[in-house]
Amino acid sequence: MRYNGDQELKEAQKTQEQFRAEKLLARANVSNDRFTLMTGMTFQEKTFNNMIIFYKPELTKILNSGDQYAAIMKLPKSIRRILLHNGIITRRRFKCEIASCARTHLP
Repeated sequence: MRYNGDQELKEAQKTQEQFRAEKLLARANVSNDRFTLMTGMTFQEKTFNNMIIFYKPELTKILNSGDQYAAIMKLPKSIRRILLHNGIITRRRFKCEIASCARTHLP
């Protein structure tokens, strides 16, 4: 039955997969809502704030330097990758700088 192209079997498997996906999404939404109620911010906002606090010394060095691109390039590649992935720094063609949303969180 599995190998002869039974359409009803294929449809049943698709609906079963859709049901599982909807169930997982509902669980994720409940946990996100619960986190928002506890902290007053979303999980992504909290992660962003934690990254700003953790990398504050590096970010203040970058802000105080005259050339932000040169100061960012002096950082280790792993830190640059983390900051870029979390949206703290932006990279345009041969120009890296601190994102505007990160500047609002820094003094």
